[in-house]
Amino acid sequence: MSVLTELDQIRSYLSMPGQPFELVDETIRGVPLKVYKHLPRNLSVFIAEALERFPDRTFIVSGERRLTYRDALGRAAGLAEILRTRHGIGAGVRVGIAMRNSPEWILSLIAILLADGIAVLVNSRGTADEIVHGLNNTECSVLIADRRRGEAAAAGYRGQIVFADEAGGFYGQDEQELAIEFSSVIVSDAEIDDPAMILFTSGTTGRPKGATLTHRGIATFLFGMRHNGGAYLGHAARRMGVEPATLIGALPQQATLAIFPLFHISGASAMLLGALTSGGKIVIMDRWNAADALALIARERITMLQGPPSIFWDVLACPDLATADVSSLTNIGIGGQATPPNLLKALRQAFPKASPGGGFGQTETNGAIASGTGEEYLTNPTAGGRILPGVEVRIVDDEGNDLPLGAAGEIWVKSALNMAGYWNQPDATEAAFRDGWLRTGDVGYLDADRFITIVDRKKDVIICGGENIYCAELERVFQDYPGVLEVAAFGVADDRMGERALLAVVPQPGISLDLSDMAAFGRRHLADYKVPSEFVIAAAPFVRNAVGKVDKAILRKEYKTHAS
Repeated sequence: MSVLTELDQIRSYLSMPGQPFELVDETIRGVPLKVYKHLPRNLSVFIAEALERFPDRTFIVSGERRLTYRDALGRAAGLAEILRTRHGIGAGVRVGIAMRNSPEWILSLIAILLADGIAVLVNSRGTADEIVHGLNNTECSVLIADRRRGEAAAAGYRGQIVFADEAGGFYGQDEQELAIEFSSVIVSDAEIDDPAMILFTSGTTGRPKGATLTHRGIATFLFGMRHNGGAYLGHAARRMGVEPATLIGALPQQATLAIFPLFHISGASAMLLGALTSGGKIVIMDRWNAADALALIARERITMLQGPPSIFWDVLACPDLATADVSSLTNIGIGGQATPPNLLKALRQAFPKASPGGGFGQTETNGAIASGTGEEYLTNPTAGGRILPGVEVRIVDDEGNDLPLGAAGEIWVKSALNMAGYWNQPDATEAAFRDGWLRTGDVGYLDADRFITIVDRKKDVIICGGENIYCAELERVFQDYPGVLEVAAFGVADDRMGERALLAVVPQPGISLDLSDMAAFGRRHLADYKVPSEFVIAAAPFVRNAVGKVDKAILRKEYKTHAS
């Protein structure tokens, strides 16, 4: 029996009537969907369960600070009480968070959920103008911020500010420390389809939009992680000839190094809430440094290392890797963009005991709608994973007609994972949906095994002489050229062809690339019309946005400046 067939059998069994991940038919916001029957009423139930199950486990590590679940959740409950009584936070009231990754960020999110508020996760790496726009657009009553972001936002923000400091204190605008007492975790009154969080899109084509995520959507994502995890455990137990419970009992505590920013869907849902629901540990770094990361992996017995490809290149290039103890790593998750084949090969050599994995999703889908780990992932590592249970996907042409397997088109998704809409932007919400299907704006194709392969962003397709050229395909091919560290393809205007493709290249340290040979390499692996018309050696590593993706708007601007 193939690994794909076996995993499908286990997933189907776990979703049958009476099983923990039973899927049933239900109509949500007028759309018939497959939903998990046993979802909790709201996310605060997960918080209460975590405190009951894991009180003495370490939850958060930041420098020398270590918080158990009892410490962290009791303090968050105390902060929730202050938000309710002093600031009037309750059902439907928005509360912003703007600070770097920290224990206080985590406590703030938990407190907002316990207070029945809606957490607005502001891009803490944005400008003051961007922070203020996000807060005012969502009409946040309160902002919880570190000193730097709070003071930057103060001039334009219309609500109240609570400051958090690195020592763990919270202060009002009067500079008086809030007297937070450890409190009991009380489940909130929020309903399953109420908004829980607002996260902002990347904003590459204008002002970021606030995607409204419900308690159901986020809980569905967390149940989906458990469902998939149960399938992988069942598969491993069969191969080892043991009961799944025996294998679970032998597993170490999940420990994740916090690379993704917490305001991003990968940070807030997959990393933070995923750890909370499984009794995991989150280890926070002040700033990214490969040597420090390797030291933390050894000290904290990190089991999961996840992030964009750039951080893995840094680790592989770090001299400390040769002597580092990375034996605790069991999973490597590559997100933010497709995994370059040469990176996957290097990671498997450096971390042979760690299962690689990846997924595909976006903020508007509460994270991944497709994923794969270990053997399943390696069956088709160029894909974004396999479509998850309960998720329906269509691949359509520009007129909305379904395309056959293997044909590339826009990806449409129907799922309980989908956002409720963009906050305070009805026109954008209407444009994003058609008959209950979310139009993702991503281009990809499906195969018979339900793997989805992402070709490009729809708006990032280069149309050259009437032919579509997908940037992701060019990047996948040229990333494998010897001596390349990273590449980025983008289009520029051309009077004759409409657009033409360019490829910016960052060489590996100490390597001088032959661009004519690189073009010849492209012609051996691509149709002639797809080969970039120009190759540009980047003077420095690419500028990336808050979630690790190459900022192509800056690349285009730099090219235009250089060309002029």
